[in-house]
This record gives sequence, structure tokens and C-alpha cells, in this order.
Amino acid sequence: MRVLFFTDGVLSPGSRFRCLQFFNQLEARGIQCSARFAYDERYNEVFSRPWAPLYKVARRLKRVGHLWLEREADVLFIHKTSMALTALPEVVRSFGRTPIVFDFDDAIWLGPGGTESPMRRRTFEGMVRTADHLIAGNRALAAAANELHKTTVIPSVVDTTLSAPAPARPSTEELVIGWIGTASNFPYLRGVMPQILEALAKLPRARLRIVSNGVLPEYENHPNVEQWRWSAEREVKALQSFDVGLMPLDDNEQTRGKCGFKMIQYMSVGVPVLASAVGANVDIFSGSDAGRLLGPHDSWGDAVTALHELGPASRRAMGERGRARVVSSYSVASVIDKYVALFQQLGG
Repeated sequence: MRVLFFTDGVLSPGSRFRCLQFFNQLEARGIQCSARFAYDERYNEVFSRPWAPLYKVARRLKRVGHLWLEREADVLFIHKTSMALTALPEVVRSFGRTPIVFDFDDAIWLGPGGTESPMRRRTFEGMVRTADHLIAGNRALAAAANELHKTTVIPSVVDTTLSAPAPARPSTEELVIGWIGTASNFPYLRGVMPQILEALAKLPRARLRIVSNGVLPEYENHPNVEQWRWSAEREVKALQSFDVGLMPLDDNEQTRGKCGFKMIQYMSVGVPVLASAVGANVDIFSGSDAGRLLGPHDSWGDAVTALHELGPASRRAMGERGRARVVSSYSVASVIDKYVALFQQLGG
């Protein structure tokens, strides 16, 4: 059996964590896997350039071409749609009768910033009708599709054999509060940074470390802020350098569609979390006591101070509980059987 995966870009989180990381285990079970991408490795270099929109259109049209021309697959796995404003390429491809799995891990029916977008909503609804099966990243996304009879909820996961805790650092080292994510998520971080930096200024040897494909220019010279350029090769080491991981979110339709992946990454390497009690974050945190979930009126600065006062041993214990939670429910090993069963059902 051959499954052909269509996804955004070689380095995009959706490609890496909802497609590519499963290939080895799927192939070990007799399911051949290959991928076709929209964006290449240059995306992080060009996304902010003036001509980036033309690049995006050209690369997405290339993905459409692959979708229409490939004829050898037994199952087509489509992560999001080829074009944001129409599902026509996928609808046309469905006439070939190859079963289609539609995978989505965001509220893709909304426009930039969570604005209402009738065209994106029609695209999403058209894709939901077209697909033979849906994979939703969380319960809210599954409910939005409203096709529960053909929907499987599979969270975003990590390979916990690769994403694992580092040896404990000496307790005399500085406290590092960390955040990892793409530049599109900077608004959530900006909203809590004043509180966090005010708290860090009162603590000895403490700093905020931001790991991203972009930069917050207003904090480039701040004495308590480091900004590291993200790379796939250094991602796990960057996560391991944190003592506490941050995932602030607003509470709205867009954020309730997110799958809490930052939390999963932090917890996988044994780092306690401070995260907004929004959407999938609540499910991921449930029963773990791996840090703290914050409501809209809670102080992020007070939460940072409280974790600092607990000390390294208590933070490590929190991190160990978070790691156990991820291994049991948010690891590749915990979900791979669902993918195998689905592909065998559709393509067998």
C-alpha cells in the first residue's frame, strides 16, 4: 500500500509533526510513504520579503500540479488544502476515486487574526464534504467539521525517543523562561511579556529566551531577553535549555482550534509549563500537574515568580510528570496504530 502526503512545506510544523515523523513506523508496517510539499526550505528566509505572496502562490500551484498528476497512490493524505480560498483542486482530484484523508490542526476556516472569512469557510466545508475521512487535531476541530461519523481525533504528537529531557543543569545556573513558535504567534507572547519581564527583573540571573523564525524588534536589545533563530537541527536542544515553557493564548474561536503543541514540546523534554487554560491546553495538562494553567485574570509575572521560588528539584518533578503525560498520550507510539488502522481500512 502507498500513501501520498500533500502538505505545506518541508520545514513547516504541520509537515514535520503531522506527516513526516510517522513515515518510518508506517513503512515498517508495510505502508509506503512519500510527500509532496508546497514550500521548500527557503520559506523561513523569504516569508517576510515583499515578494513573498508571489512565492507562496507559485509554490501552492506546484502542489496543485502534484495533486492532479500523481496516480500511483492507494490513499491521499491532505494536510490542510492546497489553496486557502478554494477546495476545487481537491474536489477535482476526488473524481479519481482514490480515498482522501483530510487532516487539519487549526481553525483554517478563519482568516488572518481569526477574522471571519466566508471564502475560507466554504473551502473548509467543501473539503469536509469531499474527504472520505477526516483527522482533526482536537475535539473542537472535530465538532466544527460536524461529520463525526467519518472523523478521528488524533492530537499533534512528538517522537519521545528524540524529544527527551537533557541531563539536569547545575542549580546555580540562571533561570530560563522559554517560548518557541513561529512569528505569526508573536501577538500572544507580546501580550504577556510586560508582566514576565517585570518579574524577571526582580529575580537573580533570570532571562526570557525566544526561539522563532522571526524576531521581536522592540526587544532586540533588552537585557533580559534572548532571541534565538529557530532551526530543525537545534530545536530539541533549544527546548532543553528552558527551565519553564510558555504558551499564552487569547480565548477565541481561532485559539480553541490550536492543538497545544508548544505545551507538548515543553513537556516532552521535561520542562514545566505556564499556559493559558484555553482549548486543547486543558486536555493536555489534565491530571499532569506539570506546571500551571492560567486564566484571563491571572498574573503571568506572579506565576513565573512562584515557579522560581519552588526551586530546581520541584520544577524537575513537574517536568517528569509532564513527560510521562506526553509519552502516554501525545507521542508517536501512542497514536501510530490509529494511522495504520485508518490507512488499511481506506486503502486495503
